[in-house]
Amino acid sequence: MTLTTQGWLWISIGSLAAASLFSALHISLRQVARASIEEAAGRRRESRPRTAAMIMSIHADTEGHALAAALPRAIFTMLFAVGMVGVVTGIGPGQAVGGADMAIGLLIAALLFWILGIAVPTSVARHAGVQTIAVWSPLIRATAVLCSPLSRVTAFFDEIVRRLAGDTKPKNTDILEAELLSVVEEHDTDGQLDHIARDMIEAVVEFGTTTVEEIMTPRTEVEAIEYTDDLERIKQVVRKVGHSRIPVYKGDLDHIVGILYAKDLLHWLSDPEQNGKRFVLRDVLRGAAFVPETKTLRELLTELLAKRVHMAVAADEYGGVAGIVTIEDIVEEIFGEIEDEYEQGEERPSVDIDPEQSAAEIDARKHIDDANDALEAIGVELPEGEDYDTVGGFVVVTLGRIPEAGESFRHEKAEITVTEAEPTRVVRVRVVRVREESSAPEETPAVREE
Repeated sequence: MTLTTQGWLWISIGSLAAASLFSALHISLRQVARASIEEAAGRRRESRPRTAAMIMSIHADTEGHALAAALPRAIFTMLFAVGMVGVVTGIGPGQAVGGADMAIGLLIAALLFWILGIAVPTSVARHAGVQTIAVWSPLIRATAVLCSPLSRVTAFFDEIVRRLAGDTKPKNTDILEAELLSVVEEHDTDGQLDHIARDMIEAVVEFGTTTVEEIMTPRTEVEAIEYTDDLERIKQVVRKVGHSRIPVYKGDLDHIVGILYAKDLLHWLSDPEQNGKRFVLRDVLRGAAFVPETKTLRELLTELLAKRVHMAVAADEYGGVAGIVTIEDIVEEIFGEIEDEYEQGEERPSVDIDPEQSAAEIDARKHIDDANDALEAIGVELPEGEDYDTVGGFVVVTLGRIPEAGESFRHEKAEITVTEAEPTRVVRVRVVRVREESSAPEETPAVREE
């Protein structure tokens, strides 16, 4: 049988159409969230139960079905390339193809396939991925069944490579969290999700990885009561700190013996001596819960709820007190800063952005990740490091010492100035974005005092 140029053309058109279809199916199965596929099945459960059942089968193994769709896509792509060479050269039986003719045919095939086999299917998957999967679900299922032997072979080699790479299989919860974040990112890009809702969802998802160390009140800022303090001294501390729960230590902060609840002092305030009994701090102390600073927030919240306590003492690897963490800290990690009545007007915001000046003033205790989320508004990003977690830590490590107020240095696109400092720590810094041409990278920060 001799194929004419027209015959090769029809082969090319048919192959390109099939390759584009399977490419759209493959990309859709890879990009669309499984929750969206399940929702599509639910909408068809009553009107088209068989279609809904097929969609749910796809939902159960999207990766396997995507892998199956990749095989016919590759076959039709190669057939399309051969067809285009035939169209350009008019090749017939027993005819040889010149190198130039083949190059022209393959070039035209590559350009057409890039447009119709990659760009268009990608756009279809992005804007109508769920509908594409639902409409073509019978074809997807049939392809998966026909390609199942090859899919098993591919899965076998994938498992070998995974083990050689030392990778571990992701847990179902990890997959679900990744899907949720992808949905959030998709809706955020489309402008369908406000930033507050986005931040809340991301914080909840990160609950399993965020640690106590990242949100606790550090040891240097813990307000505590000495075990030997008398009632008058305790009342002064309670009034000063304004907290409902205060740690009590014996000797030093590494030896916390309990937690004092301010409400337990109420009946002692009017009458320090009740029925001849003098106030003894030991009698009103509550037990202190100790947790490692590496515990995740999800584990911490579960433990605090189980023990019915609102505060825990974070311990470091040496058994010393690293800080204090409360349920309020956990809630603020999701919903943002929560001001008490007595806090109104007292504290400055932890991050104050000035978009017009491309500047930001930041509390040095701010975690690098959180600071970078805010600094994104002015196009600045501070580096993460193993030797520090906070903005203040970054400044100290970069300079190699604790700076004084007024000192500044340049890092990439940012000029960083220490606006407030104490002898033992940095309190607040100002970050200003500088022009690219004036911010050449330097091995050693240029430090100057203002």
